[in-house]
Amino acid sequence: MDFDQLPLFVKESTVFSKDDKIKLAKVDRLPTPQEVDEITPLPEIYELLNAFIGDRTSRNIHLQLKAREYLQDNQLDMAWKVLLL
Repeated sequence: MDFDQLPLFVKESTVFSKDDKIKLAKVDRLPTPQEVDEITPLPEIYELLNAFIGDRTSRNIHLQLKAREYLQDNQLDMAWKVLLL
């Protein structure tokens, strides 16, 4: 993926550094909706999704923070799955 093709919410994110955004752009393809859905039962993801019901802004920020953790562990695919929830 080209840097310019990153979704706007990623490009405008204050959570990700420029280096994080460059890493995110290195993906060949985005996960499918089915692949994204498969991570929702994971305890750390399930907890995040339920902790911020009704507060979409906080939920998105915390999902980006979780995605950044995966990026720091070089788990690019998992980072994208979290971002696409």
